Amino acid sequence: MKPLIISIGNLKNGGTGKTPMVEYLIRIFKDKKIAILSRGYGRQTKGFILAKKKKNSAHDIGDENSQLYHKFKNILIAADTNRVKGVKKLLKIKPEIEIIILDDAYQHRQINRDINILLTEYDDLFTEDQLMPIGQLREHKQEAKRADIIIITKCPEKIHKDYIENKINKKTHQQLYFSKISQYTFLDMTNNVEYNINTSLTHLLITGIQNSKHLLKFLEEKNINFFHLNFSDHYNFKDRDIEKMIKLKTDYQYSSQLLMTEKDYYRLSTKHKKILKNTFKLICIEIKMDFIDNDKLNFNNQLINFTKSKTI
Repeated sequence: MKPLIISIGNLKNGGTGKTPMVEYLIRIFKDKKIAILSRGYGRQTKGFILAKKKKNSAHDIGDENSQLYHKFKNILIAADTNRVKGVKKLLKIKPEIEIIILDDAYQHRQINRDINILLTEYDDLFTEDQLMPIGQLREHKQEAKRADIIIITKCPEKIHKDYIENKINKKTHQQLYFSKISQYTFLDMTNNVEYNINTSLTHLLITGIQNSKHLLKFLEEKNINFFHLNFSDHYNFKDRDIEKMIKLKTDYQYSSQLLMTEKDYYRLSTKHKKILKNTFKLICIEIKMDFIDNDKLNFNNQLINFTKSKTI
């Protein structure tokens, strides 16, 4: 029996919430045999590579894969720019795989998928964007027609669904859902436990992601004082960056709590983590997504029912 293949992607460059969506699917299908396949953006390796004990850093498999590997121990995670070959190799390693999630595969048309999920941000809809280099779209907005499911991500609590639905103008075969960032959790990465941030101090925040505005807004709403070091998406930290962080703490008496996203943490090399831990407590800000109103039940049921129909 062939596995169910679910593709998650977008029309624009980064920042739409693909990784939290992958994590959400992993939790939905926690009782299934799952594999994750992505290209492993930013890795320094070539071809197919399977995440394992000695090959799990961002350098080996990409930052998203490294994050997923350390959070979910019972699934296969691999990188390959050729998704067709990557799927074949995964099935050769573990033929009993039931579900393969393709991360950031919307543009990879060579591989058939059973469910094609397209993500777009509430305040940065693909319908309002243009093709690169003028805008951020990888392909024309009309290619949204290939999606089976369109998810509006990072929605505020109060939304105007009718307005968005008119903008998206989905096809008859498509389902439209609305999701939000449901939770930010501070994690002390020394022992991976929740941590309470001291709001009376000023903290150093580092981000190397496409869009940090939602995170910055959350910190401001929680009255957490911070100085933001903003790096480009998927940035590979250099020795001079680590030196700068330590110098900033000393010069401006910032707290010993260094705040960062999960992707930034897993992108740090072992050497850089060791150096930083001499000065800071490394605190990750974990992001979880959820659906709005009845969309959670409807989305979950759509995927679960489709999975059942495929196995009958």
